[in-house]
Amino acid sequence: MSQQELELPQGWVETILGDIAIRLQAGGTPSTKNSWYYENGIIPFVKIDDITDSNSKYLKTTKVKITNQGLNDSSAWLVSENSLLYSMYASYGLPIINKIKVATSQAIIVYQQPKDLISLEFLYYFLKFMGPFSATKGTTQKNLNAGIVRNYKILLPPLNEQKRIVSKIEELFSKVDSTKQSLEQTKLQLEQYKSSLLKYAFEGKLTKIQIEHQMKCKTVKDYIKIQNGYAFKSIWFKDKGIRLLRNINMGHGKINWDKTVFLDEKKSKQFSKFQLSENDIVISMDRPIISSGLKLVKLKKNDIPALLLQRVGKFKILNKNLDTDFLYLWLQSFYFLRSLNPGRSIGVPHVSSTELENIEFKIPIPSLCEQQEIVSQIEQGFSLIENTTQIVESTLQKLQTMKISVLKQAIEGKLVPQDPNDEPASVLLEKIKSTKESQSTKQRRMKNVK
Repeated sequence: MSQQELELPQGWVETILGDIAIRLQAGGTPSTKNSWYYENGIIPFVKIDDITDSNSKYLKTTKVKITNQGLNDSSAWLVSENSLLYSMYASYGLPIINKIKVATSQAIIVYQQPKDLISLEFLYYFLKFMGPFSATKGTTQKNLNAGIVRNYKILLPPLNEQKRIVSKIEELFSKVDSTKQSLEQTKLQLEQYKSSLLKYAFEGKLTKIQIEHQMKCKTVKDYIKIQNGYAFKSIWFKDKGIRLLRNINMGHGKINWDKTVFLDEKKSKQFSKFQLSENDIVISMDRPIISSGLKLVKLKKNDIPALLLQRVGKFKILNKNLDTDFLYLWLQSFYFLRSLNPGRSIGVPHVSSTELENIEFKIPIPSLCEQQEIVSQIEQGFSLIENTTQIVESTLQKLQTMKISVLKQAIEGKLVPQDPNDEPASVLLEKIKSTKESQSTKQRRMKNVK
């Protein structure tokens, strides 16, 4: 809803940002060619990424500091704490309140409010919601400038109502954030439950069939062939032909062929050893051991034909007494991770081709019937976990939408009730105007004295 469509609540006025600012000015950047502007700097210097990387409405630190000489030799200026910083370039339209004295780059404009006449937090939330849409005609800009920001249209409530709005926003946001934190914890627990389910299953504790006496440990080479891909030369790559399966194509449980390279069909016949087949299980060998699990995929019919490129490994079943889905699930379990990474941290960055092809591990091989029953039980459990995860994800998205809804209600005057005893914002504007005129007169007198 545009501001032009809004009917102002009782006691509110429409104004522009420049009219409620004591100071509204961009910063400047000391030349990076002069190292003495930055070496041993003591003045926190705010750049766009200090704002974009912050998860808070308050800025308490910066990545870069400048010296007093850098400040004096540039158009940067010292900004007092409790000012509102607003990004104008790149990631534009983002507000933050500084809790320390800073200088800023020219990509950031600083708003300083008349003391005790504007709630800085209210303005923060207003700009957080409206941002560049406050510009003329409600359109966004690729970049902003001081003139555009100065003319932002602001819907201004009475001061007391500003404070009530901020209090209500923060009360509701606190509840949303608390719920979000609980849901994120639930997501983590669901992922941990998948690992526990696999462990429980391959300990022979999941199915009703008594398998203790049927389980036998077989060396992997009796049942599986493990192979690393070939280092195809990039000069062989073509725009069409046989697809090459690379690490970049590997996901969790599926292949993404969006970024595909090909090998000429005639040349590919020389590399039949590296041809992939439906139901082959492939694994990414670059950073495979991560908290979110292995990049492990069982190939589908539409993934074929394809050739195996270096840094991707393949497991191919050689024995009909081993079920493909059983192996695929076992490879996702802790037991395989332990075999793949003995005596080393789970965070090992990659697995070499030699390590993969010479890996030694044992896998429980119950009867085919039992394998299939285990697979069925695990897949039922995984399905329940996936459905629950989707509900959690959907709820998390709704929580974010809820925050936007709260801000929308706030700027429409619907979040808290109006109080007829509040001093109208029109009177507030007159006080701000008077304060600005008084400050201007004081500055002129000081200039004349000098």
